[in-house]
Amino acid sequence: MNKNQFISDVSLLTTSSNSLVGKQVLNLSLAESTMDEVKELAKLGAREGLVLIADNQSMGRGRFNREWLTTSGQDLTISILFKPALNQVHMLNMVASLAIQETISEITQEEAEIKWPNDVLVNGKKVSGVLIETVMSTATHVDFAVVGIGLNVNLNPLVMDAIKDSATSISLITGALTDKYEVLSKLLSMIDRQYQLVLQGRDLCIDWSTKVSTIGNKVKVSNGSKIISGYAVDLDSVGNLILETKQGRVTVTSGDVTVI
Repeated sequence: MNKNQFISDVSLLTTSSNSLVGKQVLNLSLAESTMDEVKELAKLGAREGLVLIADNQSMGRGRFNREWLTTSGQDLTISILFKPALNQVHMLNMVASLAIQETISEITQEEAEIKWPNDVLVNGKKVSGVLIETVMSTATHVDFAVVGIGLNVNLNPLVMDAIKDSATSISLITGALTDKYEVLSKLLSMIDRQYQLVLQGRDLCIDWSTKVSTIGNKVKVSNGSKIISGYAVDLDSVGNLILETKQGRVTVTSGDVTVI
Protein backbone atom coordinates (compact mmCIF):
# COMPACT_ATOMS: atom_id res chain seq x y z
CA MET A 1 0.00 0.00 0.00
CA ASN A 2 1.28 3.42 -0.95
CA LYS A 3 0.68 5.80 1.93
CA ASN A 4 0.46 8.67 -0.56
CA GLN A 5 -2.87 7.24 -1.68
CA PHE A 6 -4.46 8.35 1.58
CA ILE A 7 -6.81 11.29 1.50
CA SER A 8 -6.87 13.21 4.77
CA ASP A 9 -10.05 15.25 4.31
CA VAL A 10 -12.50 13.42 6.54
CA SER A 11 -13.26 16.53 8.57
CA LEU A 12 -16.96 15.76 8.71
CA LEU A 13 -16.25 12.74 10.90
CA THR A 14 -16.64 13.29 14.61
CA THR A 15 -15.90 10.83 17.39
CA SER A 16 -16.03 11.22 21.14
CA SER A 17 -12.90 11.03 23.25
CA ASN A 18 -14.03 7.64 24.54
CA SER A 19 -14.65 6.14 21.10
CA LEU A 20 -12.80 3.04 19.99
CA VAL A 21 -14.17 2.73 16.46
CA GLY A 22 -13.22 5.58 14.15
CA LYS A 23 -10.33 7.08 16.10
CA GLN A 24 -8.28 6.53 12.97
CA VAL A 25 -9.97 6.80 9.58
CA LEU A 26 -8.04 6.29 6.36
CA ASN A 27 -9.64 7.29 3.07
CA LEU A 28 -8.33 5.81 -0.19
CA SER A 29 -9.28 7.05 -3.62
CA LEU A 30 -8.81 3.51 -4.93
CA ALA A 31 -8.29 0.11 -3.34
CA GLU A 32 -8.45 -3.40 -4.69
CA SER A 33 -10.33 -4.44 -1.55
CA THR A 34 -10.76 -2.57 1.72
CA MET A 35 -10.89 -5.94 3.49
CA ASP A 36 -7.45 -6.91 2.21
CA GLU A 37 -6.00 -3.47 2.93
CA VAL A 38 -7.13 -3.61 6.57
CA LYS A 39 -5.76 -7.13 6.95
CA GLU A 40 -2.40 -5.87 5.74
CA LEU A 41 -2.51 -2.97 8.22
CA ALA A 42 -3.51 -5.32 11.04
CA LYS A 43 -0.47 -7.49 10.39
CA LEU A 44 1.65 -4.34 10.65
CA GLY A 45 0.23 -3.62 14.10
CA ALA A 46 -2.70 -1.30 13.42
CA ARG A 47 -4.88 -0.55 16.42
CA GLU A 48 -8.37 -1.86 16.98
CA GLY A 49 -11.04 0.46 15.63
CA LEU A 50 -9.13 1.47 12.50
CA VAL A 51 -11.52 2.34 9.67
CA LEU A 52 -10.61 2.31 6.00
CA ILE A 53 -12.92 3.79 3.38
CA ALA A 54 -12.37 3.61 -0.37
CA ASP A 55 -14.02 5.79 -3.00
CA ASN A 56 -13.53 2.98 -5.51
CA GLN A 57 -12.72 -0.73 -5.28
CA SER A 58 -11.44 -2.76 -8.19
CA MET A 59 -12.00 -6.10 -6.45
CA GLY A 60 -14.65 -5.33 -3.84
CA ARG A 61 -16.41 -8.43 -2.58
CA GLY A 62 -19.38 -9.47 -0.52
CA ARG A 63 -20.33 -12.80 0.97
CA PHE A 64 -19.34 -15.88 -1.04
CA ASN A 65 -16.89 -13.66 -2.99
CA ARG A 66 -19.67 -11.95 -4.91
CA GLU A 67 -18.91 -8.60 -6.53
CA TRP A 68 -20.19 -5.54 -4.66
CA LEU A 69 -21.41 -2.82 -7.05
CA THR A 70 -21.10 0.85 -6.09
CA THR A 71 -21.27 4.30 -7.63
CA SER A 72 -17.81 5.85 -7.83
CA GLY A 73 -17.24 8.07 -4.79
CA GLN A 74 -20.93 8.17 -3.89
CA ASP A 75 -21.45 5.09 -1.72
CA LEU A 76 -19.78 3.67 1.36
CA THR A 77 -17.36 0.77 1.14
CA ILE A 78 -15.56 0.49 4.45
CA SER A 79 -13.69 -2.05 6.53
CA ILE A 80 -13.10 -1.89 10.27
CA LEU A 81 -10.47 -3.66 12.36
CA PHE A 82 -11.58 -5.44 15.54
CA LYS A 83 -9.64 -7.52 18.04
CA PRO A 84 -12.36 -9.39 19.93
CA ALA A 85 -12.13 -12.31 22.29
CA LEU A 86 -13.15 -15.66 20.83
CA ASN A 87 -16.54 -15.58 22.56
CA GLN A 88 -17.26 -12.13 21.10
CA VAL A 89 -16.61 -12.90 17.43
CA HIS A 90 -20.17 -14.01 16.67
CA MET A 91 -21.48 -10.67 17.91
CA LEU A 92 -19.55 -8.61 15.34
CA ASN A 93 -22.26 -9.31 12.77
CA MET A 94 -24.86 -8.15 15.28
CA VAL A 95 -22.83 -5.04 16.08
CA ALA A 96 -22.56 -4.07 12.41
CA SER A 97 -26.05 -4.94 11.21
CA LEU A 98 -27.77 -3.35 14.23
CA ALA A 99 -25.75 -0.17 13.72
CA ILE A 100 -26.57 -0.08 10.01
CA GLN A 101 -30.26 -0.71 10.70
CA GLU A 102 -30.37 2.12 13.22
CA THR A 103 -28.45 4.51 10.97
CA ILE A 104 -30.61 3.92 7.91
CA SER A 105 -33.85 4.09 9.91
CA GLU A 106 -32.82 7.39 11.47
CA ILE A 107 -31.67 9.02 8.24
CA THR A 108 -34.53 7.85 6.01
CA GLN A 109 -37.33 7.81 8.60
CA GLU A 110 -38.21 4.38 7.17
CA GLU A 111 -37.95 1.28 9.32
CA ALA A 112 -35.04 -0.79 8.04
CA GLU A 113 -34.94 -4.51 8.76
CA ILE A 114 -32.26 -7.17 8.96
CA LYS A 115 -32.54 -10.11 6.62
CA TRP A 116 -30.70 -13.03 8.18
CA PRO A 117 -27.80 -13.24 8.43
CA ASN A 118 -26.47 -9.78 7.55
CA ASP A 119 -28.33 -7.86 4.86
CA VAL A 120 -30.20 -4.67 5.71
CA LEU A 121 -33.35 -3.95 3.71
CA VAL A 122 -35.84 -1.13 3.32
CA ASN A 123 -39.22 -2.03 1.81
CA GLY A 124 -37.83 -5.42 0.84
CA LYS A 125 -34.83 -4.07 -1.09
CA LYS A 126 -31.20 -4.34 -0.04
CA VAL A 127 -29.47 -1.15 1.00
CA SER A 128 -26.48 -2.60 2.85
CA GLY A 129 -24.55 -5.79 3.48
CA VAL A 130 -21.90 -7.02 5.90
CA LEU A 131 -18.87 -9.27 5.39
CA ILE A 132 -16.78 -10.57 8.29
CA GLU A 133 -13.41 -12.31 7.98
CA THR A 134 -11.55 -13.58 11.04
CA VAL A 135 -7.84 -14.39 11.32
CA MET A 136 -6.87 -16.86 14.05
CA SER A 137 -3.39 -18.06 15.00
CA THR A 138 -4.76 -21.05 16.93
CA ALA A 139 -8.15 -22.69 17.34
CA THR A 140 -8.77 -20.60 20.45
CA HIS A 141 -6.99 -17.31 19.74
CA VAL A 142 -8.36 -14.57 17.51
CA ASP A 143 -5.63 -12.36 16.07
CA PHE A 144 -8.13 -9.95 14.57
CA ALA A 145 -11.35 -9.68 12.61
CA VAL A 146 -12.25 -7.35 9.77
CA VAL A 147 -15.83 -6.18 9.30
CA GLY A 148 -16.62 -4.97 5.81
CA ILE A 149 -19.69 -2.86 5.10
CA GLY A 150 -21.16 -1.82 1.79
CA LEU A 151 -23.89 0.80 2.09
CA ASN A 152 -25.75 2.27 -0.86
CA VAL A 153 -25.86 6.01 -0.22
CA ASN A 154 -26.40 7.58 -3.65
CA LEU A 155 -26.38 4.44 -5.79
CA ASN A 156 -28.99 4.29 -8.53
CA PRO A 157 -29.65 0.55 -8.97
CA LEU A 158 -31.95 1.27 -11.92
CA VAL A 159 -28.91 1.77 -14.15
CA MET A 160 -27.40 -1.58 -13.13
CA ASP A 161 -29.33 -4.50 -14.59
CA ALA A 162 -27.88 -7.00 -12.11
CA ILE A 163 -29.44 -5.29 -9.09
CA LYS A 164 -32.18 -3.00 -10.39
CA ASP A 165 -34.99 -5.10 -8.90
CA SER A 166 -33.35 -6.07 -5.62
CA ALA A 167 -31.44 -3.02 -4.34
CA THR A 168 -32.14 0.50 -3.19
CA SER A 169 -30.20 3.38 -1.65
CA ILE A 170 -30.62 6.15 0.90
CA SER A 171 -31.03 8.74 -1.86
CA LEU A 172 -33.78 6.73 -3.56
CA ILE A 173 -35.60 6.30 -0.26
CA THR A 174 -35.35 9.96 0.75
CA GLY A 175 -35.56 11.48 -2.72
CA ALA A 176 -32.41 13.54 -2.18
CA LEU A 177 -28.65 13.11 -2.53
CA THR A 178 -26.95 12.44 0.79
CA ASP A 179 -23.42 13.29 1.95
CA LYS A 180 -21.74 9.93 2.47
CA TYR A 181 -19.44 11.32 5.16
CA GLU A 182 -22.41 12.39 7.25
CA VAL A 183 -23.77 8.85 6.93
CA LEU A 184 -20.35 7.44 7.81
CA SER A 185 -20.03 9.61 10.92
CA LYS A 186 -23.40 8.48 12.22
CA LEU A 187 -22.70 4.85 11.32
CA LEU A 188 -19.33 4.74 13.09
CA SER A 189 -20.89 6.26 16.20
CA MET A 190 -23.57 3.56 16.19
CA ILE A 191 -21.02 0.79 15.63
CA ASP A 192 -18.84 2.09 18.44
CA ARG A 193 -21.81 2.19 20.81
CA GLN A 194 -22.83 -1.38 20.02
CA TYR A 195 -19.26 -2.69 20.29
CA GLN A 196 -18.71 -0.95 23.61
CA LEU A 197 -21.77 -2.80 24.90
CA VAL A 198 -20.20 -6.09 23.81
CA LEU A 199 -16.96 -5.22 25.60
CA GLN A 200 -19.01 -4.50 28.72
CA GLY A 201 -20.50 -8.00 28.57
CA ARG A 202 -23.83 -7.27 26.87
CA ASP A 203 -25.36 -10.06 24.78
CA LEU A 204 -26.78 -8.38 21.68
CA CYS A 205 -28.71 -11.42 20.46
CA ILE A 206 -32.05 -10.32 21.93
CA ASP A 207 -31.73 -6.80 20.52
CA TRP A 208 -30.67 -8.21 17.17
CA SER A 209 -33.45 -10.81 16.99
CA THR A 210 -36.13 -8.10 17.26
CA LYS A 211 -34.83 -6.57 14.02
CA VAL A 212 -34.44 -9.81 12.03
CA SER A 213 -37.46 -9.92 9.73
CA THR A 214 -36.73 -13.46 8.55
CA ILE A 215 -38.28 -15.01 11.66
CA GLY A 216 -41.85 -16.22 11.14
CA ASN A 217 -41.52 -16.78 7.41
CA LYS A 218 -41.36 -19.90 5.31
CA VAL A 219 -37.94 -19.75 3.69
CA LYS A 220 -35.47 -21.52 1.47
CA VAL A 221 -31.82 -21.44 2.53
CA SER A 222 -29.19 -22.09 -0.14
CA ASN A 223 -25.59 -22.86 0.73
CA GLY A 224 -23.68 -24.02 -2.29
CA SER A 225 -25.52 -27.03 -3.71
CA LYS A 226 -27.38 -27.63 -0.44
CA ILE A 227 -30.92 -26.27 -0.11
CA ILE A 228 -33.07 -26.45 3.03
CA SER A 229 -36.70 -25.33 3.23
CA GLY A 230 -38.79 -24.73 6.31
CA TYR A 231 -40.23 -22.16 8.67
CA ALA A 232 -37.78 -19.77 10.30
CA VAL A 233 -38.90 -20.10 13.91
CA ASP A 234 -36.06 -18.71 16.01
CA LEU A 235 -32.41 -17.78 16.43
CA ASP A 236 -30.06 -19.59 18.77
CA SER A 237 -27.78 -17.94 21.33
CA VAL A 238 -25.12 -17.06 18.75
CA GLY A 239 -27.48 -15.90 16.01
CA ASN A 240 -27.81 -19.07 13.94
CA LEU A 241 -31.16 -19.55 12.20
CA ILE A 242 -33.45 -22.34 13.43
CA LEU A 243 -35.72 -23.86 10.81
CA GLU A 244 -38.71 -26.11 11.40
CA THR A 245 -38.58 -28.63 8.55
CA LYS A 246 -40.50 -31.79 7.73
CA GLN A 247 -37.59 -33.73 9.24
CA GLY A 248 -37.53 -31.67 12.43
CA ARG A 249 -35.63 -28.62 13.62
CA VAL A 250 -32.43 -27.71 11.80
CA THR A 251 -29.84 -25.11 12.82
CA VAL A 252 -28.46 -23.13 9.88
CA THR A 253 -25.15 -21.33 10.34
CA SER A 254 -24.85 -19.63 6.94
CA GLY A 255 -26.49 -19.34 3.55
CA ASP A 256 -28.73 -17.24 1.32
CA VAL A 257 -32.32 -16.90 2.50
CA THR A 258 -35.32 -16.53 0.20
CA VAL A 259 -38.85 -16.12 1.53
CA ILE A 260 -41.18 -18.59 -0.22
